[in-house]
Amino acid sequence: MAEAQENPNVEEQEEEECPKCPPPGAPAWMATFADMATLLMAFFVLILSFAEFNVPKFKQISGSLKNAFGIQRVVPVVEQPRGTTVLALNFSPSPDPSVTKNMTQQSTNTEQKNLDLKSEEDKRESSKSSSESIEKAKKLEEALKSIDLDKSVSTEVIDNKVVVKINNEEIKNIQDVVSKTITAIEDARNKSGNYDTDVLIGGINNEIKAIAMAGQNNKALIDKIEKINREEKEEKRKTEETKIKAKSAEDEFKVALKQEIGQGLTEVKREKDRVIITVGSAGAFRSGSAELTENAKKIMGKIAKVSEKGTGQINVSGHTDNVPLIFGGQYRDNWDLAAARASSVVQSISKSGDIPLDRLMAISYGESKPLASNNDATGRSKNRRIEIEIKY
Repeated sequence: MAEAQENPNVEEQEEEECPKCPPPGAPAWMATFADMATLLMAFFVLILSFAEFNVPKFKQISGSLKNAFGIQRVVPVVEQPRGTTVLALNFSPSPDPSVTKNMTQQSTNTEQKNLDLKSEEDKRESSKSSSESIEKAKKLEEALKSIDLDKSVSTEVIDNKVVVKINNEEIKNIQDVVSKTITAIEDARNKSGNYDTDVLIGGINNEIKAIAMAGQNNKALIDKIEKINREEKEEKRKTEETKIKAKSAEDEFKVALKQEIGQGLTEVKREKDRVIITVGSAGAFRSGSAELTENAKKIMGKIAKVSEKGTGQINVSGHTDNVPLIFGGQYRDNWDLAAARASSVVQSISKSGDIPLDRLMAISYGESKPLASNNDATGRSKNRRIEIEIKY
């Protein structure tokens, strides 16, 4: 008090109060914003999971972009492009696995560059055919045993052939035995109805002349065997010709549909003597409709132009996914829709080219032959298709 009274100009300074501290934690607006951002992200994730991507359309746009940037030259080349790697240039594929070092394969075509590889389907058919041939051979042997043969003659089945062994040491008249054996073989064939199984006669290598003389007495049997051999050769020749025609047609289709194949709209493949062209329904039809798009009509025109040269059957099959159609629509179910789409393709091909109507056939498979699972959008997109099978 004394100092204040002595210095009246000095004002007493008031002590400043401490500012109020903010509440602990994040501000209220930040929690609201975080909740809203999380909900938006979940919402867009749900939208993305429900979306179905049109794969053919995406490939078509991708191909258009590639053609837009740069200069593209389309040079039709019938021959397939070959790989340029060291393996592709210096090696050819091997046939079935072999325990020997020398990989060979019997072939009548000495100019063939690559070996023929059997598919799993060919292996199953070959195995089935082999078991049937063995069964036929066993039945023929049983029929042969039921006929009275000479005591020096024995029979057995080796692979798919019947082997008749003659012990010439116990025979005085080899010609009579051989003649009777051949007659018995003919009787056994007639009894079993089996004329395809080969019958080999062994044990008489030194009596070839006698076999020839016995064969002269069975001219009917010889003529029948020769006829069978001629028919087999003719059938093999026709099979090879059809395979060559199918391979040439496959190359022509790939050249004609090069742009569509690059865009993912079509696929061309060959199976033995047939060429199968697959057209995705996404690029050929509108949803729930059987009317071809303009782009699809151009594709059918190209297919018709290449197919004019052939004479084989052209089967057009329609396929769908397993999603039911809307009730009250133009088509009752997927069978009707697939049939209508196959018919539209047949009509378009017949109008586009000079193809006789008796070569064309429309088939509906509906949802019965899917290529992939119908549980996801990608599988359903593959299953919605048109397959054009051309036989040669």
